Amino acid sequence: MKPEPRPLCCLAVICLLLAFTPCMRADDWLSVSQDDLALKDNPKQPGANAMVLYRQVDVDEKKSTVLNYVRVKVFTQQGAKDQADVELPYDKNEESIQAVRGRTIQPDGKITDFDGRTFDKEVVKGAGIKYLAKTFTMPDVQPGSIIEYKYREQYDDRYYINVGWVVQYDLFTRLARFSIKADEYAQSVLRSRSYHLPAENAKVENSAPGSYTLEVHDLPGIDDEPLMPPPNSQRATVEFYYQGLGVPDNETDDQYWKRIGKGWNSEVDHFVDKKKELAAEVSQDVSNGDSAETKLRKLYARALKIRNLDMEDEKSQKEEKQEQIKPNDNVEDVLKHGYGNGLDITFLMVGLARAAGFEAAELRVASRNSKIFYPQRRASSDLTNALVWVRADSKEYYLDPGAHYFAFNVLPWDEYATNGIRLTKDGSEMVTTPDPAVANASISRHLDLTVDPSMAGSGKLQLDFAGLEGAYLRLDNRDDDAAGRKKVLEDKIKEWLPVGSTFEVSRVDNWDDVEQPIHVEGTLTVPGFARNAVQRLLIPLEIFHATEVSSFQSEKRTNEIDFPFPYERLDDIVIHTPPGFKAQALPDAQKVSPGPVKYEISATSVPDGLEVKRHLVIAGTRYPKESYLPLRSFFSIVRTDDNAQVMFQASQSVKNN
Repeated sequence: MKPEPRPLCCLAVICLLLAFTPCMRADDWLSVSQDDLALKDNPKQPGANAMVLYRQVDVDEKKSTVLNYVRVKVFTQQGAKDQADVELPYDKNEESIQAVRGRTIQPDGKITDFDGRTFDKEVVKGAGIKYLAKTFTMPDVQPGSIIEYKYREQYDDRYYINVGWVVQYDLFTRLARFSIKADEYAQSVLRSRSYHLPAENAKVENSAPGSYTLEVHDLPGIDDEPLMPPPNSQRATVEFYYQGLGVPDNETDDQYWKRIGKGWNSEVDHFVDKKKELAAEVSQDVSNGDSAETKLRKLYARALKIRNLDMEDEKSQKEEKQEQIKPNDNVEDVLKHGYGNGLDITFLMVGLARAAGFEAAELRVASRNSKIFYPQRRASSDLTNALVWVRADSKEYYLDPGAHYFAFNVLPWDEYATNGIRLTKDGSEMVTTPDPAVANASISRHLDLTVDPSMAGSGKLQLDFAGLEGAYLRLDNRDDDAAGRKKVLEDKIKEWLPVGSTFEVSRVDNWDDVEQPIHVEGTLTVPGFARNAVQRLLIPLEIFHATEVSSFQSEKRTNEIDFPFPYERLDDIVIHTPPGFKAQALPDAQKVSPGPVKYEISATSVPDGLEVKRHLVIAGTRYPKESYLPLRSFFSIVRTDDNAQVMFQASQSVKNN
């Protein structure tokens, strides 16, 4: 779960920036050279679909604005398709995107102006990741075009805006310039810190008191590849911040994190300082004869009963007043109100665990979705996720009740195998959360399929989405009603099936019980499932496509391979043939297990057909790019064995008929 901003602290906003020109008036456009109009390829990266000719950003903290400008040269039809639709992510709670302007320039100099129409769109990236984007379409984009656009990010002027430059774009950038002007009334000095900034061609200059500039040349882009790490975790960026008043300049890394941890821990201690109320609640929830883990499970279930306001649509101040939503100052308020934000619920779990006699503390960790934590950077804002650590009977537990849809001792994927700090009375200590287990994310599929005389296959399919697989179905579709959930499930399952197949859900169980797999039943139909060839049937071993295969089509790889979490797929498929057919020689059972991936498939005869069992395991999360070719070879074997066919021969009586 994501902690809310702390009281009495200025809000730090890290914005996604795209493009730019200093002190540029709204109607100004940079001149375009004939060489750029005639450019047909990127001389430093031949074969590219497009490249950034120029980017610039102007930040004015006093005005709470960011002026953006971007100019892109399109080389190919794919580049035209990719670049015509522009998507600008933003946080509507803190900023708006205004004054969007743009134009498209053809190689002959013809200019077509953007009509100014923009749309807000919720972008869903899966695994619980959603954001809002301002979107628009540039006109008449084709190979050879230059597109350029500008816009202003306007922040709420009640906040300071500590802005980060996202220096590295998705495309190769020929030239980019950045500048920032501090708020002259700020009570502290504006400071900077950098991530992945190339030392050879990028250096932040402190050009004047309160001002910084940066110019970058020939910076490669972030290649967009399937199963790549989150781009935001590897982009070259620069962040700016105001150092707190009274912080010593000679503070060491360890002293910094001790100070930060001590401050955060005091807030936890203050919030849970209701021993009598917590003891009364624990006595109602657990029994003396319960084991340590049973007690923790019951307390975790109690925390999940608190209405989680972070999981609801944003309410207006009027709606909150009508509903009488009040802030919680301590755990007593949380228990009395029956609601709270994610951080309130996290603190409640810490308090309940302590009241039950366990050692418990809050952890602050970096999200694997966006950051890699470097303690030496002294950036407390990197630790965006709060969870609970508990020690019971010498066993450690990692819990996130604020994430709401995750079972006991199961974390969201971005909180596994990441670094952060555990809060202590003396400050903090560095920790790494555990690696996720394969058993925490599985999909089991049981299919009973009958082939009819038309060679179509139809039957009953039962599925169980366990652990993280079920958690993210619940989280991503939490606002849907039963009909919406049914459609989501049908669409998801059809992605695994041959083209033209249908699946209709008839039953869904355990949707609201996070400790149980989501159980789904329905009817499946696959036209042309079998092939009839002169009294013979050819039937494929596997009906469900391995979706991973499509991620390993390319022969080359730039990024490491990043599976969000380990998982397994277990299939048990029984195929009934028309009467009178008998299987000929069955393919040998296959088992491939090169390191942290495993694949098994086997087929056995049953009286009226065939039973196929299949097991696919991805036991790791991140693999170096050098592992790409071995993984590509592995999934090639998976595809080949999945596509194997079994021949069924008609009996003499069937032939005579």
